[in-house]
Amino acid sequence: MESQKEARILQEPVARPPGASRSQTPNAKERQEGGPVPAAAALGAEADDDSADRLWELPVEPAKRRPECSRCSRPQKVCLCPFLPAHPLHISTHLYIIQHPAEVQLKTSISSQYVIRMQPTNRCLSTLECAAVALSILEKNNYIQETLLRPLQALCSFQLQHGAQIRLSKEHLLKNGLYTKPMPKNKRKLRKMELLMNSVKI
Repeated sequence: MESQKEARILQEPVARPPGASRSQTPNAKERQEGGPVPAAAALGAEADDDSADRLWELPVEPAKRRPECSRCSRPQKVCLCPFLPAHPLHISTHLYIIQHPAEVQLKTSISSQYVIRMQPTNRCLSTLECAAVALSILEKNNYIQETLLRPLQALCSFQLQHGAQIRLSKEHLLKNGLYTKPMPKNKRKLRKMELLMNSVKI
């Protein structure tokens, strides 16, 4: 009987004095280290919880959108309208854009002006640049190319002024030992990288 009574007493929770918090009872860490956690640390943790709860009560100001251009819908500070032609270009060519997963390389000495995006090779042009070059050749009018590329030049200039960096082509990086990413394990992709290094058209 006495052993059963002792077991019952051991299983009953220890009564805490009024006003004592749960953090004042020893936990596993305290028992391992042989001493209680300082009261200041416990109070600091409770204070952090209280301050985090108060953050939800702070008033939230509605986000203000930057004023936009009514014509191009871009923010007014980076509006491209001054770089667009004042009047539509008069051309007789109908242009259809069909994109292939491998994409267009032109036999031209023109370098891409889309300098904020990495191109596979030095001869790769963006879709806009290809269209501008093709139309200027078909229409026999170099003004078309200059006009169509002006907004692209302005776009890249805006981006470079706000932290963007000039991106060199993969071909250039590979040839000069500047390519920092690991080489692909896929044999087909690896073959394409080797062709780029040897200046072979892919």
